[in-house]
Amino acid sequence: MNYTKEETIENYKIKYKKHIFSKSIRITLRNNNTILITLPVLCSFKTAREFFIKNFEKIKAFKPNNEILKPDFKTKFETLKINKSNILKIQTIKNIVHFYYPENQAFNSKEIQEKYKEAIKKAIKIEAKNYLPARLEFLAKKFNFKFNKVTLKNQKTRFGSCSFQNNINLNINLMLYDFEIIDYVLIHELVHTKIKNHSIKFWNEVEKYCPQYKEMRKKLKQKSFI
Repeated sequence: MNYTKEETIENYKIKYKKHIFSKSIRITLRNNNTILITLPVLCSFKTAREFFIKNFEKIKAFKPNNEILKPDFKTKFETLKINKSNILKIQTIKNIVHFYYPENQAFNSKEIQEKYKEAIKKAIKIEAKNYLPARLEFLAKKFNFKFNKVTLKNQKTRFGSCSFQNNINLNINLMLYDFEIIDYVLIHELVHTKIKNHSIKFWNEVEKYCPQYKEMRKKLKQKSFI
């Protein structure tokens, strides 16, 4: 049995791979325009491809952001401190991430940029842990929703998800967006605790709690993750 398959769509190299431990179809976006689709052994390539095509536009919107970052990045709750130094390092002290970079080295160098992005990720992970679960709980109580548990992940293709057991996954990269956009994503997943699809009924329900949801959806697509 052939467990792998490849194709190219719009300059993206798509790799399908069956794995004995996979329980569902999983899509991973790589930095070099390669997309890995992992699927259960009993799942057909046709089913996996249909799932991928259905989500292709959404996946492209999450293309990694390759712009040069300047040394003035601000997190929402100031958990990132940027300092000139004679060395390049990251140090986390009491939930504050300190990023040190050599002032005699170009800040746009690959080495500094990669380390800087690592520091930003550490900072937004701390902020996500402190903010997202509490905000989700607040909105759930406000609008009378119930969920089982919440898990935070660093994902490249999804802002959030809600399982059939009403377990909610949230992307730590949400902390890069405005608070109103974060609220939209949280409400979106909370509505999924009652409606497990994207039917007209679902969107009507979302609109009840987030009247500007269409605008929020557009803004989500206008920004890439770091």
